[in-house]
Amino acid sequence: MNYKSVLNNVVYLDIETTGLDPLSSEIIEIGAIKIKDFIQSEISILIKPIKDVPKGIYHLCEGLRKEDLDNGYELQEAKSILKEFIEELPLICHNKSFEKSFFSYYFPDINNNMLDSMELACILEPNRKSYNIQDLLSEITTIREKERHRGLSDSIHTMLIVNSLLCRLWQKEEENNKVNALYNDIKKLFNNRPSWEWEEYLLKPIMFDFIDYPYVLFKERLFKPLRMNKIDIDYERYEKLLRDNEIWNNGGDFKYQYRADQESISLQIRNNYEKSKRIFIEAPTGSGKTFAYLLIAIITAYLNKQNKNYEDSNFVISTDTKELQNQLIDKDIPNMLRKLNLYNKINFGAMKGKGNYICMERLKKSKEFDNDDMSLLAFIFLKRYGEDGISGDLENINFWALNHFKIDKYKIHINCDSENCNLDRCKTTCYLKNRYNELQKENITVVNHSLLASWPYSEKRKINHLIIDEAHNLMEKAYDFFSEEFNSFEFLELLKQINETTPSIIFLLKRLNGLYNYKNHIDTDDIINKSKDVEINLAFILNEFRRLGLKNGQYNFSDEFFNSEEILKKSLSSIKELLSNIKLSIYRLYKVLDDYMKSILDEDEKDSGNEYRVLSNYVMKLRDSFEIIDNFLEFSKDYAKVLEIDKEYRYFIIKNIPLNIAKLINENMLKEVKSTVFISATLRINNSFNEVKKILGQQEANTFFIKPVFNLKDRTKIFTVKDIGSYKNEDIFANNTAKFIYELAVKTKGHMLVLFSNNLRRQSVMNRLIQYAKGTALEVYDNKKAIQYLKDKNRQVVILGSKGFFEGIDIPGDSLNCVIIDKIPNINPTDPLYKALKAYTNIYYSGYNYPKVCIKVKQGYGRLVRSIYDYGYFIILDGGTNSETLRKLEGDLNGPRINEKWSKEIVNNISLDFNRWDEENFNSIIKEIDINKIKNSFNDISFKMNLYWECIENDAMKEISKFKNNEKIIELKLQDIKNKKL
Repeated sequence: MNYKSVLNNVVYLDIETTGLDPLSSEIIEIGAIKIKDFIQSEISILIKPIKDVPKGIYHLCEGLRKEDLDNGYELQEAKSILKEFIEELPLICHNKSFEKSFFSYYFPDINNNMLDSMELACILEPNRKSYNIQDLLSEITTIREKERHRGLSDSIHTMLIVNSLLCRLWQKEEENNKVNALYNDIKKLFNNRPSWEWEEYLLKPIMFDFIDYPYVLFKERLFKPLRMNKIDIDYERYEKLLRDNEIWNNGGDFKYQYRADQESISLQIRNNYEKSKRIFIEAPTGSGKTFAYLLIAIITAYLNKQNKNYEDSNFVISTDTKELQNQLIDKDIPNMLRKLNLYNKINFGAMKGKGNYICMERLKKSKEFDNDDMSLLAFIFLKRYGEDGISGDLENINFWALNHFKIDKYKIHINCDSENCNLDRCKTTCYLKNRYNELQKENITVVNHSLLASWPYSEKRKINHLIIDEAHNLMEKAYDFFSEEFNSFEFLELLKQINETTPSIIFLLKRLNGLYNYKNHIDTDDIINKSKDVEINLAFILNEFRRLGLKNGQYNFSDEFFNSEEILKKSLSSIKELLSNIKLSIYRLYKVLDDYMKSILDEDEKDSGNEYRVLSNYVMKLRDSFEIIDNFLEFSKDYAKVLEIDKEYRYFIIKNIPLNIAKLINENMLKEVKSTVFISATLRINNSFNEVKKILGQQEANTFFIKPVFNLKDRTKIFTVKDIGSYKNEDIFANNTAKFIYELAVKTKGHMLVLFSNNLRRQSVMNRLIQYAKGTALEVYDNKKAIQYLKDKNRQVVILGSKGFFEGIDIPGDSLNCVIIDKIPNINPTDPLYKALKAYTNIYYSGYNYPKVCIKVKQGYGRLVRSIYDYGYFIILDGGTNSETLRKLEGDLNGPRINEKWSKEIVNNISLDFNRWDEENFNSIIKEIDINKIKNSFNDISFKMNLYWECIENDAMKEISKFKNNEKIIELKLQDIKNKKL
């Protein structure tokens, strides 16, 4: 189909390459569509590569063949053809930085202006989760074509996306009676600067007609509606509803299987709610814990709401990871509500701390966006992201947009200030205020553990019933939740508010003084000098840290102040003196501001104005900082006093960490909560709840656990590796690890997750592994966004992850069948918190270390098996020298024995084991299929369970069926399938 272009005299261009780095990769294809004087022409150029093309590129680029590239143009020929075609017209590329980097290297004399359609999409529609071609095509057009990763087709798709983006903008502006609003905003913002490259294209052409672009999707599709049968549901059956397959298979979107264990979990949660108790539940992977607790929360909330018992019609679900929070809000809760026919009868949402949201007032007043053109675009992006109050969560900004506009460096200047934000009085429309006002009528609110520890919204929403998922994380992170911290970098930013921001503290103080008839003379110089004294003292201590050489190689220095290592111990007195100087200079600044405010307002006078509130909060922050340093310098057996110094001496942090978190959890988190469920797949240590109950102060709580759902002993193998070497021998370990991963990946065709406890070690291994993978089909990644690539059976992907990858990743089926961790994740004996606990509570190392090791290893192992069809290898590269730890882990993992093997032995045996497990899966599917619909039934089960088995032929004439899994092909007689004889 020949699509019309909205824009004239432009070229849409896309390139395909052998990699991401122009220094080591080549351009192999250029595609472009030119619109000149409203006449379209196309070009597609294949370029003969000099080096071998990785096999993964042939999988990625649909229809690309080696023989076609071998017959392609030489690079200089291709450049000549391209230059003649594009003339001097502007080039529009999707993520132009990619094309620009390759053109700068290979075609430096092509200087056409480049426009970025991805940047345009971000500015026009800033609240999108994804801006890649495939997602934009499916979300803003009616065109249902796949992104082919070919030059010409991607260029055409880019044109369609730009057409749709502009049409949607113009229609929205017309609907809201704001014609040319964005154009005028940008023109005003870029006044006296070179205009934004897209500016002229934001104006709708004269005589433009939307009818020429019938594929533009003007209204969003929130979700694909399911074809649901009407089912009468007796909600008072609660967990027994899990027995009704008809409810859960309604809509046909997933394969439901009743699990008695899941019903048991739901029953325990309901009983706990009804008796207003606390309970710990360990529900292993595959037991369906999320489904189990959501069922009770939703039905209980609904029935109480119907009975006007509003106090008991709300639940708070707390999670540790962003991934689970998003999964609950975007998928699990809405899906269950639809199944239960309660979608519009239960209100739900996510809530975060105030600092996670944009403050539109702070954004409007900020002076941080005047530096360059990109900062102005960042301002426009953030303004449009938050202005309607339908979005504003800074964590939900698309990853590409976050990096492209460098949003992170502005966050501290435009996020909501907890102390100065009065949501009840604020008149500005914002997403946080909207969410805040919705809390009162919300039935299910999803939060994170950190917010739960300091719940700031109690005036709107009291927490009555609480479900803490991923509860194992409380054992470690609760120390952080209840600690107090002074950060020198953040404090310097606070000092800038004295006279460098708009409005400044001095300006507000003078304004307040004026409102009360100038009762006092404000000595501006004195205030500024006192703030400078603090800055000088902060600089002095950083210089002292540098002089003393307080650093830990490539890492930040960190130690317990009163139980320090020798290098810090020798200098304690001088550091104490410097910290005291900082404390006193902060106090002087605090005192002068506090005295001014007290002299302006009499003791019996109260002021609710904005100036007074902002000044009061600022003075309170100064006082809090003074008190944190004062507490830090005072010896106490109730706290760990931790000093952390940036490895480049840019800042330092001091922390006062309480050692008795049990008391704080009961007083701060759970004091007024009626019922609480602590639930996780990994709560028991040494097969007992005693440790977690002791740490969290819940000795009286009930407990319940489900035995492992899957046959881990037969479906997994666990190894340590004899010849990888110790992680302490960095180069040898990295070399051996990269070689071992590569050899395994060749056998498994990727689908591997490698977890590291150290980022530098991960990077070292990655650099070497990339060299092994050059010219092969193997793809190596180190970010969570690449997790989705594991699910593509045509790609051979290995992901190297760090601490954040140990949980929050759910990849069932054949997508992940090998998980590797670099070492037993022991804590360092010099860990500051451990040193304080050891000194003041007499805890011994193994008693502190093993619970952390156990939880971390169980979490890593839990990535491997997520369904009855899952299998694989779990490998610990450096198993350490403590055989007792390995034996204890065997018991806690509930899997097979942990065997120590040579790397070659593991590589040689992996194919045999994987083939056996694959065939077991094949046999299991055959036993489940509908014999009257062999092909459709087989493929449906395989697809839903994320397996790579496929029925490729079902020939009734020949009475055979053929099945394929990668290169493996099985042929069976139809009669044998019907008789289940395999």
